[in-house]
Amino acid sequence: MYFYTTKENKKILLISSELVNDSNLVLLNANTNDAAIEKHVPVVTIDGNKVNVFVGEVVHPMLEEHLISHIILETNKEVKIVKLTHNDEPKAEFILNDEKPIAVYEYCSLHSLWKKEINE
Repeated sequence: MYFYTTKENKKILLISSELVNDSNLVLLNANTNDAAIEKHVPVVTIDGNKVNVFVGEVVHPMLEEHLISHIILETNKEVKIVKLTHNDEPKAEFILNDEKPIAVYEYCSLHSLWKKEINE
């Protein structure tokens, strides 16, 4: 899975199953370690068929100019996406339908893409 943003607007997130060759897009590499008080790495809990995601051990700010705009769950069958606004809390709940969770990603409008592998 490949994540991109546009050069003009960092709030736009694009997801593709293939590499894209477009000079207007920037390929994102997911960070996995957060040196700044753990505000970006997704915290994941699984309860039965529910996957709950909260962004960071410390609550991430949700301001118009600095927010978590997307939380993404990658499973062995599909990609599920929750889009957030500055009025939302930085969290999401996903329901699994006979599928295995692989990783959770979140996109911060200022600090880019973050990833948490799920090892069950």
